[in-house]
Amino acid sequence: MATPHGRACAPSAGGRSTSGSGRSRSRTTGPWRKSKSSRRTRPPFQLSAPGSTFPHRRLQREEEEAYASSHVAHGPAAAGHASLAPFSKFEEKKTNEKTRKVTTVKKFFSPSSRTAAKKEPPEGKSASPSISRRASFDADQVSKDFVEFLKNLHKPGREIHKQCRAFLVSMSSKKDLGADELSECVQDFYQSLADRLMSHFKGSSESVDQVMDQVEKYIMTRLYKSVFCPETTDDEKKDLATQDRIRALHWVTVQMLCVSMDEETAEVSENVVRAITDIIEMDSKRVPRDKLACITRCSKHIFSAIRITKNEPASADDFLPALIYIVLKANPPRLQSNIQYITRFCNPSRLMTGEDGYYFTNLCCAVAFIEKLDAQSLNLSPDEFERHMS
Repeated sequence: MATPHGRACAPSAGGRSTSGSGRSRSRTTGPWRKSKSSRRTRPPFQLSAPGSTFPHRRLQREEEEAYASSHVAHGPAAAGHASLAPFSKFEEKKTNEKTRKVTTVKKFFSPSSRTAAKKEPPEGKSASPSISRRASFDADQVSKDFVEFLKNLHKPGREIHKQCRAFLVSMSSKKDLGADELSECVQDFYQSLADRLMSHFKGSSESVDQVMDQVEKYIMTRLYKSVFCPETTDDEKKDLATQDRIRALHWVTVQMLCVSMDEETAEVSENVVRAITDIIEMDSKRVPRDKLACITRCSKHIFSAIRITKNEPASADDFLPALIYIVLKANPPRLQSNIQYITRFCNPSRLMTGEDGYYFTNLCCAVAFIEKLDAQSLNLSPDEFERHMS
């Protein structure tokens, strides 16, 4: 990889630097509407045994029943004027369920519970009760939003919901698979569903992308805990190595990287701080698309800082060294795990095209440069470099 002085490592828009996310699939599936005989012999969207249920997910089952009842209650004539009334009972049950969860947490924090908990041997890493409670609330909210979105699609919405639920059930039995195999399952599901949506929307890629964004959000919010930084990979080891490497390079300055950013200017300094905040915030997001959005916001703040400094539009040659500098300043948590998570589970169409894909590729280049950074990269003598690193 070339140094910032050569500007040769800045990729072109839409380029890819990681493996696994550019897989091309040509799976074809049947249309949305099938004849009666076809439905009898091969039910659409059937991905698992009909009697399967998702473990410990009673709320999800109630969600599906509530979704189905809303369409039965309103009928085809009122499909365009769906109200929230059929969901009142469902909302009440959700509220009761949340109340029970809060009560359970309170009991957990009682003195007797704490004493009993200390006797239990630790069984691996687990999230704190507050984090778990928040994650459960977020998952419930995402499910509710997903159902509301699908109601606008009427019958296809019901089929999409059915297929997503079946996919989650099938994934619950694949927790022992490696990260690449899990990625393959998710990407195959994306491709299969996108093909059917393309047939339904008669080639409208904008409509397909809109639905697939919602599907990704629903699916990956549910799967996040089991597929982010899985124990079957060395992602965590790479995270620690990258974090130590960045910490050791804390002395690198904008001048050494030839970055066109004057941090003495208040507006430039403000954009630098915002860029650092955005790249750090990436780790708090659960959906690949949301993580990409953090990278995009970070990159746009960098472009703004360069434009203000140079008083002219920033170029791609200016951007990559500046991004390297921001990553060194931020030292984002679990950087390698986040990059791998996006690569494995993001909708491939989003990574292969558009500004999100371009900025993500540049981030991958920046991390690769940091890993190989040496004296020559910074126009220093070997002795000077070693002196800084010691």
